Amino acid sequence: MNISLQLAGLPADAVLEVRLPPESEGVGLEDLLEWVFPLDEEDQTLVHESFDLKENPDLPEIYESFLGVIEQSRAGLCRIVLSEQPGSGMPAKEMQEICPAQEGLASADSVSLFLTPIYDALEHAGEQGYDAGEPDLLEWLQLCTAIYFLDRHEVPLPKPDSQGNDFGLNQVVERILSLGLARSSEDGEGSEITAEGRRFIARLLAETETCIDRYDIFSDVVWDDDTGQALFGTGNGDDLRVETFIAEDVDPVRAVFLLRLYDGSLDGYVADWENLVCSRDFYNRILEPVVDRSVTPADLLDEIADQGLSLLEDTRQLYAERESNARIARRVGDLPGSFPD
Repeated sequence: MNISLQLAGLPADAVLEVRLPPESEGVGLEDLLEWVFPLDEEDQTLVHESFDLKENPDLPEIYESFLGVIEQSRAGLCRIVLSEQPGSGMPAKEMQEICPAQEGLASADSVSLFLTPIYDALEHAGEQGYDAGEPDLLEWLQLCTAIYFLDRHEVPLPKPDSQGNDFGLNQVVERILSLGLARSSEDGEGSEITAEGRRFIARLLAETETCIDRYDIFSDVVWDDDTGQALFGTGNGDDLRVETFIAEDVDPVRAVFLLRLYDGSLDGYVADWENLVCSRDFYNRILEPVVDRSVTPADLLDEIADQGLSLLEDTRQLYAERESNARIARRVGDLPGSFPD
């Protein structure tokens, strides 16, 4: 029997063809996935050795994409939905519903399965206790989002209790006004950020820049097994910032959201911001890096974090020394006759 596996987000021709021996007919789908994507690295190497690279030289890269999603599922970062190939008409179902281990694959010459990872960052945050350090995470996200659009795009603040407003939007507006972060403009046609609002924004910016200064080095990491060294800034590494946040006891939801505000990720939503500001789906899209990420063994992540932070400290010390030497040189240069001609 042949099993064709396709993954959402990959090209249609990026398919894993699994050929099962006759004696394995009736194997359960969960067992199949455990066999194709084993936990043990040595077993994964055996799977690699079975690749027909003449038939498809891209198999190692395709396999790693599948394996990454399977590892995310095992780590509780996503759930996997299985269906037949797109367009087949078969409804998608969660893996545990469609393929309990006791049920085998249908007896056929070939079976095609389409795997779709489902990410829910807010649900994951609730499970892990990530609250951004706020009494109510969703209220804080809504508040920051509304203030962002008011400040950066100068959108007018909707009038509270307007009949055309969504109830949730009215609550956000009332919260902004009650905290004194914004007010209606003098002509009554627009809105303006108050001095308290400016201080609120300044605190968020300062926190974000501190986060960037310390953790941006982990946005591009390659681990070299041969040397036991992490390479930073190569242009083709993994983004390990979220994993490093967690290892350093930094709330990843707060950090990712502030970085998204800082890099302008919300700018494409300005036309529909009033409808999106209370949408869970919107925040799940914005916060997806919290869950759609690599899964690095804890001991390896600790080593990478130590090397990265050590390199960062060395760089800062070198920069400080150069600045100090430059200041000394300027002072000496200002003293007339310091050195003979």
